[in-house]
Amino acid sequence: MRELSIEDGRIRDAFLAVPRELFVPEFAAREGVAAVYRNEAILTRGDLRRPLSSSSQPTIMARMLERLELEEDMNVLEVGAGTGYNAALLSLLARRVVSVELDHRTAVGARAALRRGGHRARVVTGEGRLGFAARAPYDRIIVTASTDVVPRAWRTQLAEGGLLEVPLRLDASGAQAVVVFEKSADGFRSRAVIAGGFMPLRTGDDEVSPTPFLGASADGRLIRGLSGSSLGTLTAQAKRRLLATALGEERRVPLPFRSRSPALGLFVGLTLSPSRHVMSVPGFRVGAIARDGRSLALLAPSSVHSFGDDRATEILLRRVEDWDRRGRPAESDLHLRVSYAGERSSIRRQWRR
Repeated sequence: MRELSIEDGRIRDAFLAVPRELFVPEFAAREGVAAVYRNEAILTRGDLRRPLSSSSQPTIMARMLERLELEEDMNVLEVGAGTGYNAALLSLLARRVVSVELDHRTAVGARAALRRGGHRARVVTGEGRLGFAARAPYDRIIVTASTDVVPRAWRTQLAEGGLLEVPLRLDASGAQAVVVFEKSADGFRSRAVIAGGFMPLRTGDDEVSPTPFLGASADGRLIRGLSGSSLGTLTAQAKRRLLATALGEERRVPLPFRSRSPALGLFVGLTLSPSRHVMSVPGFRVGAIARDGRSLALLAPSSVHSFGDDRATEILLRRVEDWDRRGRPAESDLHLRVSYAGERSSIRRQWRR
């Protein structure tokens, strides 16, 4: 993973010590070991329309582990075992690790992979939103799937002074941020924020509705995919037109200033109208659409990738210019608070710049 830059020496050593191919053997056999070490998420169960389990992109995994401030004597709960790869990394960074996985088949696979690698992490089958009270309290809780609520059980099972790290879905568009929380008197307050997104956390008593998706593939590989609640409100004709637009000629429009800050994409995603907001895959880029499907724009580190006419590009560039006018707020300038009324949580967010 030559693209992966990790500042924390312990976390870097953990990535070097854990063979990723042990946790995605079918992908490794099909695509080759070199493909395993691309800095990309690997879908392991389900499909792009209905993903069930994956091995997350190593960059976001590393950033999350760094922000978790792990110490060797800690007790850690992971919600969402997936392949078991993240639990293996955690087992080299903390004293005790337990991972809760809803899906029995996924849990069995993770358990077997951890055993093959000799990693001392326990995988239990259960409802992630309930945590795992038997081993509480936890010094750290890390959630590896997105949610729009913060269950009270996680707060109850978190030790005083502990940290909770969770990918949050923050509005109807599906915009997300990974947030590190510390306990407050009435709930949680954010300590750090990371730009990024994850598939939804599933529950035992309901099925998460799949996010609307448009995509085209060739030879078993996705060429272009778009997802977001905005797609669900387009007419059938507009959807067909948007997919054709996405597969058409691409133009690169430079940003009005140089910036590779991940906070730019986070800000744009959280301030775009839900009726215009989309995410593209692969690459997980924030984008904007025109409602008739004739225009699409995707935000890249130094440019906008524009398809069709210029309307979507103009929408994105207005959000970029707004970020610049506000003083280019960083990820750390997004503050979130969680409070509770009974078992229900509410989340408030505010840009401080």
